[in-house]
Amino acid sequence: MAFVKVATVSEVPPGKAKQAKVGNKTLAVFNVNGSFYAIDDTCPHRGASLAEGELEGHEVVCPWHAAVFDVTSGAHLSPPARSDVACYKVQVVGDEVQVDL
Repeated sequence: MAFVKVATVSEVPPGKAKQAKVGNKTLAVFNVNGSFYAIDDTCPHRGASLAEGELEGHEVVCPWHAAVFDVTSGAHLSPPARSDVACYKVQVVGDEVQVDL
């Protein structure tokens, strides 16, 4: 495992998300009040991009069917999704947001 740059701090403003492709993975990187989190970008219900969802605190609402996920753990919090998404460790080095893959 190694930390890989997925964004710069300025690319992910507080309360927003950015989609990042690293190898064969597509991640959603979130900024919650200056803390960064990364989960798999694909909703397990129908495949929507979670980076395009609405971030409310530390929860993201899927843009297609309103399933809710905790961006700090990847846990699904409401239907129609029935499973969690993977969550990754994030570190900020200088202005780089890095994810441990």
